[in-house]
Amino acid sequence: MRKYVGIPGNKPAILLVLSVMCMLVFSVIWQGSTAVVSHLDKGHIVILDPGHGGYDPGAITKQGVYEKSINLQIAQKVKEMLEPSGIEIFLTRDEDIDYVPDGVRGKSTKKQIDLNHRIEMAKEVNADVFVSLHVNATASGQESGSETFYHYQSESGKRLAELIQQEMIKIPGMNRRIAKPGDFYIVKNTSMPAVIVEVGYLSSLKEQKKLQQSWYQEQLARAIAKGIANFFVIP
Repeated sequence: MRKYVGIPGNKPAILLVLSVMCMLVFSVIWQGSTAVVSHLDKGHIVILDPGHGGYDPGAITKQGVYEKSINLQIAQKVKEMLEPSGIEIFLTRDEDIDYVPDGVRGKSTKKQIDLNHRIEMAKEVNADVFVSLHVNATASGQESGSETFYHYQSESGKRLAELIQQEMIKIPGMNRRIAKPGDFYIVKNTSMPAVIVEVGYLSSLKEQKKLQQSWYQEQLARAIAKGIANFFVIP
């Protein structure tokens, strides 16, 4: 009988493969346990706003990762997950564009024009809720995890933010933050319940890598979609 001889140096590789397999299995189990609700009888309209775009990249990493691209990728995944429920979804942008006319100068002026256009889009389609998707960043690079904000004077906005954040913290490894009030322009000036979802931090090297991965974007999108669906289902 031949004696088995272990090959030195293979153990780290085996452990890496096993850890990746465990992560994939855990991801599948988690996604299956938080499936978006079945078809809703009453029609609802949701505006998904992939933050930034066009001239405005949002946060940028030294590695050349743009926030605006991640925002759009996740928004498109949320749309795909919500549509089977009968919810009508509109994206404020489905490509890398902004809504600032040529010749406009001034960072704050350009930003306000762009945001006002997105707010008007929500009014035109008579949206029930407005969900703006972003990725955070800090100079220190120490922060990580998702955060969901609502306007402090909106009770319905608060409920929407809480329902989304409750789903976000179910994602394995996610920080357990609660929804927070804020006075951001986009949630202050919409006529319907509005929230800003910061899905993570590009300034965190560990989180930056995950945010670029489709499997992690799908986990984020599923949590956001489930939170939105719950807003229409839970009294």
